[in-house]
Amino acid sequence: MCSAAASMSDFVDVFCLRTAEDHCCDFGPRLQAMLTDQCLDWEELPPENDLGSVEYKWRLGKEHHQRHVVSRLATQMKFRVAEGSGTAYYLIGVRDSGCAEGLTPREHAEAVCVLMTAAATVGSVFLLEALSKSKRGGRRCSAWRVEGKQPALDRVAASLHLCGVEARSPKEADDSSGTRTHNWNDTRCPAICA
Repeated sequence: MCSAAASMSDFVDVFCLRTAEDHCCDFGPRLQAMLTDQCLDWEELPPENDLGSVEYKWRLGKEHHQRHVVSRLATQMKFRVAEGSGTAYYLIGVRDSGCAEGLTPREHAEAVCVLMTAAATVGSVFLLEALSKSKRGGRRCSAWRVEGKQPALDRVAASLHLCGVEARSPKEADDSSGTRTHNWNDTRCPAICA
């Protein structure tokens, strides 16, 4: 009986294997190259893929800042980060079809606030990579990189040539008066999102 169950499990696992088609449809490597070269073409985005390291978010408002919604978004974010081997990309103001309609500044701030909260929930940071040109009504799209907080701190420390200095979040650092300067684990949003 156990061997039959094991073989059935192996059979089901076959459907979870990645295929060559899955790999070629992951927009992540191409997006990363475009961001590096600073040549992201917002008008030529492919439709969103359920697999891979890229997630499109059309709009997330204050109503999405509820705990259960942020928890679901955090789970999705962990999946995208895992798909990208530690890095995911979020394109905000983009529909699942790849249409980059953009968001107003207020809508943009609300969406970023929700996603920053989700990132903090899973110990990651949400870093701006690119902004589209402003469209009618001030609408814009943005590209964000999601990665673990410590790798991001280490990269910044390395780029600032802080050799031999361990990068620490401000939560761990005190100012000269002995009071904490900032708590990165505080998931409350800035006033603009309130």
